[in-house]
Amino acid sequence: MKKVILAAVVALTSLVGNAQVWMGGSLGLDFTKPEGGETLTTFTIAPEIGYTLNEKWDLAIAINEQFASYDGETANSISVEPYARYTFAQSGNVTFFVDGGFGVGSTKVDNEGEWLDEAQTSWYIGLRPGVKLALNDKVGLVAKLGFLGYQNVEDSYEAFGFNVNNNSLTFGMYWNF
Repeated sequence: MKKVILAAVVALTSLVGNAQVWMGGSLGLDFTKPEGGETLTTFTIAPEIGYTLNEKWDLAIAINEQFASYDGETANSISVEPYARYTFAQSGNVTFFVDGGFGVGSTKVDNEGEWLDEAQTSWYIGLRPGVKLALNDKVGLVAKLGFLGYQNVEDSYEAFGFNVNNNSLTFGMYWNF
């Protein structure tokens, strides 16, 4: 039994010794004007922290907070989004990856100064492709575009498929420790 515990400790120590912690996130600002309607303004802040296991795999978690305003209503959404990142190609300082994960969140709506009684619960599971540009050993820029998977917003909609539009494009920056 002592040998098994010692082997597990050695394996864990080697993983930690080769691992690297990174943190960063993304900001987003979006203006959408439907035909004949008012402009929908959305602001997103999404800090992340991750752990590099090896050259191919990372584990991370993001907290995504979004504020939206449209036609006298505002909404505040927050979600927790753990994911695993698989790097499938690299060329110099550029790496291509896919994030696979899920998210669970809640949205509360304020209708002209009055908060609606119940928050909407939402969740998703899916894949997001992306690209990372390493500026140096410590700083990297990241862009993600698209989503392939399932999304559900309580009492509003559910969707399955591939989505590529300006709402699915994010830019971020990471700092490696």
